[in-house]
Amino acid sequence: MIPIKKRLGYGGSASVDGRQVLITSGSFDEATSISYLNMISTPPSVTMAGRVKHADGTRGYTGSLAFDLYDDTLDLFVTTNGLLERYFKFDVGINDGVQDWMMKDCKLTSLSVSGAVDGLLNAQISFISLAREVYESVANVFIRDTAIPIGYWYSGTGASDDIKDWTLTMNQEATLIYKNDDTVEPAYIKVGLVNYALSVTSYKALTTPATVLIETKSFTLTGETTGRGFAYGGLTDLGTYSYTFETSSNTKSDSLVISVTP
Repeated sequence: MIPIKKRLGYGGSASVDGRQVLITSGSFDEATSISYLNMISTPPSVTMAGRVKHADGTRGYTGSLAFDLYDDTLDLFVTTNGLLERYFKFDVGINDGVQDWMMKDCKLTSLSVSGAVDGLLNAQISFISLAREVYESVANVFIRDTAIPIGYWYSGTGASDDIKDWTLTMNQEATLIYKNDDTVEPAYIKVGLVNYALSVTSYKALTTPATVLIETKSFTLTGETTGRGFAYGGLTDLGTYSYTFETSSNTKSDSLVISVTP
């Protein structure tokens, strides 16, 4: 039996670098900046024209996706060439139930992976692209039975469960570059600085290098402590410790953990 397509949600379809993801929201945006000139003199009120088109301008493409993680999508972060790598190039596709929308040769501008109590592990990415394609298709129907979302309870500190919540973020400078040519499309994407940060809230103070595990796969980040604190919400609340770690470049390891030095 061929599954029926639905618009977005787990019943819809989205892919990042060829891997289908459990999309919860997504958008593709196309904006054209047209060059106009102001007229030398203001036209009479009966004249419609107020500006004169000077050139076609430039066209840019941006997009975003939010998705819950399952086992295979963790490979988007842990492989040698993955989303956490600076200048990584990838395609993003969304099927809205009628058409396939594809952003080609994307560069990441921001990424967030987080886990919190009573929730699933989820990721959000924003990106810019060189081109967008739209075409009719009956492919890429997501089959829900093959992907089990990863619950927050599959993340923690390994031997103990002292982590309340955590968020890993990545920001990368990426700018569309145009050249003096007869096209409004960008020539390439210029990638600048990149930084990574990990925020952790724990029920006990971290006195030794901390490890946050995500099921059996993950990634490694070693950075400087940029913030720490303690919060107590009253007689019915447990005190929590908060830490923020930051680094300018990522490292990868076969140990499959997020590793930080408090």
